[in-house]
Amino acid sequence: MRLIAILALAALAAAPAAANPLSRMLANSGLTPQDTNIMRKAEKSLLAEAQGGTGKRSEWANPDSGAHGEVRVAGKEGACLLLQHRAFLKDSQDPKQLRRKFCPSGADWLLTQ
Repeated sequence: MRLIAILALAALAAAPAAANPLSRMLANSGLTPQDTNIMRKAEKSLLAEAQGGTGKRSEWANPDSGAHGEVRVAGKEGACLLLQHRAFLKDSQDPKQLRRKFCPSGADWLLTQ
């Protein structure tokens, strides 16, 4: 829950006028906090390899919940990267999708959208 709260605050700070903030998307997704933690690890590993460019991907799975998915670099906007998440809940054929934008900030990446 702590990660969801942190992500929600980051999303609200980055886009206060957003109609559907990240916290609401995650809360309505059916993903567990453990799922989102694993997704973030996959996201971080992909950002660490960001020089690979569009099309790079990282897969993840949570054996406890049965959820799995992937995150891929969907595009670039200047120095920023657009990451596309596809997550599948246990026994589901319909992916939950989320697109997030990260921009370089010193030696780290900052969620901007």
